[in-house]
Amino acid sequence: MRRTTAVLLALAILSPASVQAETSASGAKSSKIAFLLSLAVPGLGELYSGATKRGIGFMAAEAFTWVAYASWRSKGNDLKADFRQFADQHWGEANYRAWQAYNASQGYPYVETETLRVKAEDTQQYYEMIGKYAQFVFGWDDVAAAFTTDFDIMRDLSARRLDYEAQRNESNKYLKRASVVIGLAVINRVVSAIHASAHARSLQASNAVKRIWVDTTPLDRYGRPGVGASVNVRF
Repeated sequence: MRRTTAVLLALAILSPASVQAETSASGAKSSKIAFLLSLAVPGLGELYSGATKRGIGFMAAEAFTWVAYASWRSKGNDLKADFRQFADQHWGEANYRAWQAYNASQGYPYVETETLRVKAEDTQQYYEMIGKYAQFVFGWDDVAAAFTTDFDIMRDLSARRLDYEAQRNESNKYLKRASVVIGLAVINRVVSAIHASAHARSLQASNAVKRIWVDTTPLDRYGRPGVGASVNVRF
């Protein structure tokens, strides 16, 4: 009887007593930090969270996209400089204005749909228009004096214009590739950030903290003197 009373007294003094067993998630990485690191530099978040090989892969993809971008953009700009120089040598506004005067003198003149831009004010549109629209064909020096108002003849009359358009299309091809690569670089960055965050979270889950509590009470579940206990486990 004395032993039972002593046990109950000890439990009453300690109640509610907790006994905790814990294994900490040592080395766990923040998923938010991993996300931000890879958003800044693809692969960096993976290196931070321990996915070294995947991090190197994302970094290699990033390096490839920027090398390709620099190469294709440089090639496109070089070709742009070449076709603009070609136009400056072989297309003249004076020739085009002479055809305009001829066209205006006709009983049924060709109706022009575009207005030539001033080169110094809208350089991009100027160089696009002189090759793209048939009405500007008579600015090219190989057909400058062959005036006509026939639309079909105008479009394909100048070999210079056809050559110029081929050069311009080649330049645009490389510049468009460079633009696509920029899009791929953005996608690589976003995918890397999401992956790094998910990898960090998976490590946190696998190393989750386990806690076990044993709560004791000097009363049983009916409120009578005795020993009661409850066990709580959290992962």
